[in-house]
Amino acid sequence: MIVSDLAHLPTQLKTNSALDQAIEFLRQAGWQGHADGTIPIDGARVYGLLQSHTTRVQPDAVRFEGHYKYIDIQYIIEGEETIFWTPTAGLTPTVPYDDTQDIWFSQVSRQGTIAVALSRGQLVVLFPEDAHAPMYCVVAPSRVRKLVIKVMVSS
Repeated sequence: MIVSDLAHLPTQLKTNSALDQAIEFLRQAGWQGHADGTIPIDGARVYGLLQSHTTRVQPDAVRFEGHYKYIDIQYIIEGEETIFWTPTAGLTPTVPYDDTQDIWFSQVSRQGTIAVALSRGQLVVLFPEDAHAPMYCVVAPSRVRKLVIKVMVSS
């Protein structure tokens, strides 16, 4: 997992061409003017999911998700959000892997996980080894607009 802002990401992350393409899309603000939903960038190799939601109160156990095929770059456009992190090693899925959506879920106690609070202009890069639970509030529920860029692991 990498937590950063857009200005520092290129120097912190050794990238491949797909990650370079995703970072350039963020830099050029290619998401501006788009409605919520999928934004094509480079077919199935790199694409964006523009989302608006209200953050949720943090329960004792949170629903973590994981992916095998894609790296997530979660970039906060407006608002603030807590994303919980824990390594995937040792987690047992409570909802099995869905190959068509590239996602599995596991219910995990919040205790012992890492809470990452992100605000406007900040991002987190989550690799397949990083289970994550997004969309939780920092202090109180609030509106968030964010872009999740999906980058295929092997391109």
